[in-house]
Amino acid sequence: MNPTPEDLLSWLTTRELEVLKAVARGLSAKEIAKQLDIAPRTVERHIDHVRLKTRTRNRAHMVAFALENDIL
Repeated sequence: MNPTPEDLLSWLTTRELEVLKAVARGLSAKEIAKQLDIAPRTVERHIDHVRLKTRTRNRAHMVAFALENDIL
């Protein structure tokens, strides 16, 4: 069973959504970290969590999945 966009939105934290949107804009972890005033490693952890929750393989797949499912 695939999660619905509503499920995903409820599963993702506000910060994970912020990071996902920044990744979709093409920003690097370092750029996102600077923008959100957090460590780059923390950004990478958020990206990992989003990938796990969306069951995607990499950043490009994660963004494509989010666009396809009206998350972005």
